Amino acid sequence: MTPLVEETDVLIVGCGPVGALTANLLGLYGVRTLVLERELTEHGQPRAITCDDEALRIYQSAGLAEPLDAHMHTCPEVELVGASGELFARLVVEGLDFGLGYPVLRFFSQPYVEHVLRQGLSRFPHVSLRLGQRVESFTQEAHSISATVQDTRTGAERTVRARYLLACDGGRSTLRRLAGIDMVGSTYDEVMVAISLLLPETPPPTCRMVCDPYRHVFIARCAGNELRIDCMLREDEKPEDMVRPEQIRRFISPYVDPDRVTIQRVAPYVFNRRVASRWRQGRLFLMGDAAHLMPPFLGQGLCSGLRDASNLSWKLAAVLQGQADEPLLDTYEQERRPHTEAMLEASVNMGRVVFTGSRPLAFLRDRLFRAVDRIPRVHRFIRDLEFKPRPQLTQGFMLGGSRAHRQSPEGTYFPQPTVGAPGGGLSRLDELLGPGFSVLVHPDTRETHRRAAQALADSIGARCLRILPPRAGQAQPGEVVDREGKLDAWFRTHGAEIAILRPDRYVFGAVRGSHLAWLTTALRGWIHGSGMATGGAPSAVSSSVG
Repeated sequence: MTPLVEETDVLIVGCGPVGALTANLLGLYGVRTLVLERELTEHGQPRAITCDDEALRIYQSAGLAEPLDAHMHTCPEVELVGASGELFARLVVEGLDFGLGYPVLRFFSQPYVEHVLRQGLSRFPHVSLRLGQRVESFTQEAHSISATVQDTRTGAERTVRARYLLACDGGRSTLRRLAGIDMVGSTYDEVMVAISLLLPETPPPTCRMVCDPYRHVFIARCAGNELRIDCMLREDEKPEDMVRPEQIRRFISPYVDPDRVTIQRVAPYVFNRRVASRWRQGRLFLMGDAAHLMPPFLGQGLCSGLRDASNLSWKLAAVLQGQADEPLLDTYEQERRPHTEAMLEASVNMGRVVFTGSRPLAFLRDRLFRAVDRIPRVHRFIRDLEFKPRPQLTQGFMLGGSRAHRQSPEGTYFPQPTVGAPGGGLSRLDELLGPGFSVLVHPDTRETHRRAAQALADSIGARCLRILPPRAGQAQPGEVVDREGKLDAWFRTHGAEIAILRPDRYVFGAVRGSHLAWLTTALRGWIHGSGMATGGAPSAVSSSVG
């Protein structure tokens, strides 16, 4: 018998946070999407526990930041404690503002996040989730990709044909294995035991790293009354022995009363430093842990997967809906790989510093940190988390195809201040931009250039917003009030009057009004074919708004 063939535009395999978020974003863009998950129930295990301000902004783009943020804990500071028990460094993150509209460090419960993301799919009649489904094989044709899918309950097989197939099926990705794509890198010898606890009262708010060469320990409050304690095992300790109840009591007793807590999960894990040799094979794309695995020291494993979803979803929608040509999809790996590899390297370096196994090196580290913290520039480097790679693109879908220099606005994440909304009231900027492209116009822009910007926005289905100064009064439709002056500061810093933002809020280009025609030509060239339309026009950075 010929198996039943089901048609869809995008087939997602794996409904963890990355797969579920991607499906929500595609749902918002109106893309017909089918999600297949091998398990029959929600995962229910507290694995990942932390996210940053960029991740929350991405959740916001899916329309889910409010329910997720309400069930998260904002960490005020991270304490680093040496073998002696003395504090040698403190990262005060409370009050840090990188302009994205959210706190820079949040802790959460992964089961709750996955539940909200799956519930979000119910908003879209063109998005379906099927549980108990395993992909056995796939084949690619010129204009489609077909997967053979088996129902784990009945053994019945069928074929799903899609325009694109997304591998969101984790570090042991079946799709990556079937595609013959290698993971390049290494697995660490060290093993950690993750212990998730539920306390009868709210845990202390501070996150702590015990950087003792004998046994490294990480303690953090998550959502509600949840506490996470991760303990590193020594070389002579076997994981199967160290997860026994009596050993878990020994691990947690320095920090909580073992008789007053409920143990939710105990699981050993190893560190990986691996990246797939390629993230695309024809119509197959690797995302999240299927594409990259990194150590947990900066808490960026899940966040990196969310960035993948944000980057690829709008590009798939643009191509599927005939708004852009196929080569746009090549910019997914081109844009995401450099930042992922930089974040992976930063995570490795963080681990080397704080989790050294050498007592002499730990002794020197503790004293060095205390000494250099008195140096203003070093103090700022630590305080402002400058060791963490910033969200910016070096090449890809932007004016000129790459950043001209470090100060170029192209490829940077546009700020998200709180602005005055039409009709009164306040709003985060992204709420007024809509899900697609957007065009922002500075108050000093000439009327002829402002009308040209509106015409450009209309031609590409983008939303055009005119920025009003702080004391302009109430905004009208198509306007926002720059209450804090942050938008004006951004435009003046970059010598621009008009900016085009991509759906993922990265800057495609920013120019003076007199150069808008050049920017328009470059955008259309990128979307429909050439990809590089620099035209030798003068840089917006070299001139000032006035």
